[in-house]
Order: sequence, then C-alpha cells, then structure tokens
Amino acid sequence: MAGEQLFDSEIERAGDMLRAMRDAFEPSAALLAEAAADRVLPDEARLAAAEERLGAMAPDVRTAEAATARLVAGLAAEIAIRRSEFDTRERPTRLERLTGHVSKAAMRRRIEARWRRLGLPGHLAELLRRADLLVGLVKGERDILLAQRTKSEGDLLAFLDGRPYVIGKLRSEIGGAMTRVEASRHTERGVSVFQGFIDALNGRVGTCNVFLHKLMADTEDLLILHQAISETARQGDEGLSPELFPNLAPEIGRFTEGMLTVRGLDRRRDHADRAFAERFPAEAAGEAAAEARPPKAGLRLPALPQPRFLRS
Repeated sequence: MAGEQLFDSEIERAGDMLRAMRDAFEPSAALLAEAAADRVLPDEARLAAAEERLGAMAPDVRTAEAATARLVAGLAAEIAIRRSEFDTRERPTRLERLTGHVSKAAMRRRIEARWRRLGLPGHLAELLRRADLLVGLVKGERDILLAQRTKSEGDLLAFLDGRPYVIGKLRSEIGGAMTRVEASRHTERGVSVFQGFIDALNGRVGTCNVFLHKLMADTEDLLILHQAISETARQGDEGLSPELFPNLAPEIGRFTEGMLTVRGLDRRRDHADRAFAERFPAEAAGEAAAEARPPKAGLRLPALPQPRFLRS
C-alpha cells in the first residue's frame, strides 16, 4: 500500500500548505474590514506592511498550488495508464503469440490470466478514492476563498462609498495641512493595497477552478473506464455508490443514471488540459511524460483487493 500512503501524505501536505496560505491572508482581510467599518485610512506603515505581506506570500502560494497541481497531474497520468492497459489487454505479448502457434486456446488463457493479474477494478477503486479526496480538497478551498472574497469585496465597496468622509477625516487629522488632492492620493494608495489583496484572492479562486475543471474531466474518463471494465468482466455498476465517494456524488449520480456519456468529453478534456498546462506547464509536462511511458515502466499502483462496489 506504499502508493496509497504516499498519496495520502502528499495530499495532507498540500492541504496544510493551502491552509497556511489562507491564514496568511487574514491580516489583510482584517485591515480592510477595519477600514470599511471605521471609514478610516490605515497609516502608511500598516499599508506598507500589508503590501509587503502579499508580495512575500507569492512564492509560497505558487509552491502550495504546484503541490496540488502535481497530485492532479499524477491522477490524470494514472488514469491514462489504466486506460492504455485496458485498451491493449487483447494485444498478445510475444510469448502469447508464440503460444498461439501451438494452441489458440492456450494463448487465450494466457491473455485472460494477464488481464486478471492487472487488477484494474481494484486500481480504479483507488483512483476514485484519490479523485474524491482531491475534489474535496479543492472544492473546500474554493468555497472558503469565495466566501472571503465576497466579504472583502463588500468591505472595499463600503470603504469606497465612504471615501469623501475618509478624505475629510484625513485632512482634519493633520490640521488641514494636506490638500484635498493630496488626501485623495493617500486614500487611493489604500484602495490600491486593498484591491491587490482581492486580486490575490481572485487568483487563488481561478486556480481552484482550473483544478476542478481538469479533475471533473479526468473523473468522467475514470467512470467511463470503470463502466467498460465492469462490462468486460460482466460485473454491474449497481454498487458504485455516491456514499463511498461523497465529493464525486453528483458525477457518480449522473453516471449511474446513464446521463454521463463520452459525447463532448474530448472537447471538455482538451479545454481543461490546456488551461491546466497554461497555469502549470511543468506539472503538465510531467503528466505527459508519465502517460507516454510504457505501462510496465510507468506509474504503478500496488495490488489491491476487489473494491466493495463491484459485485464478485
């Protein structure tokens, strides 16, 4: 179960990094909320500190997002490898072809034995588990970020609505020594810092959307492969329960109701893959290299027991 343990430790690490990024946003969110509630411009030192924090966070944000991107790309590569194994299951190996010269029945038995050894139903159960965990991680992150963005955008609008009061108070605090134009410029400086914070939130939300679009396309691939393997093995899909994979419940529900088809999947997958590659070129390149590797030399999951949702 080394593959499972490695994945679980990596997704836990990615989750910890994403939570740390959210925590790092909190001082900026609090500063904006305070400015909106009190209709007061924070002093230059606090604005500069907020701006510096946002700039210092950028490398850590990239690191956290890249860690998640590697997990997403790794899942896609595994699905592609399993699909390749399924597609080539009937292609005889050299030894099987030699056996076929003596006995076609013996060659068929060898092919079927090799097919059983692949253990694809168990591998797909593990890949569905991974997809469920990844979708849960990314959806949860996006929901939190969207809530923070909504709150902070409201605070910024409130601050902008109170800008005349902020400018007047700023002038009065220094005894009128500052002109209205100068006070306006100072206020716009605060607006710029706050807008930079919201832009950072938007960037994080956008990255989550890129992850989710790719995960959804890859999950559709995985479910369709699951169906093909189930039909080949003469096993039904009745036990593919959404309760086993709560974060994939909508997709599994559509699949079990026959509403998930291959129509348009290539277009959705290509669109999701392009967006992912634009945002994470190194991780996308790693996925492509893993997919191109021959199955025996590629990423391999350990042998797994028959999944609970497949009837034996």
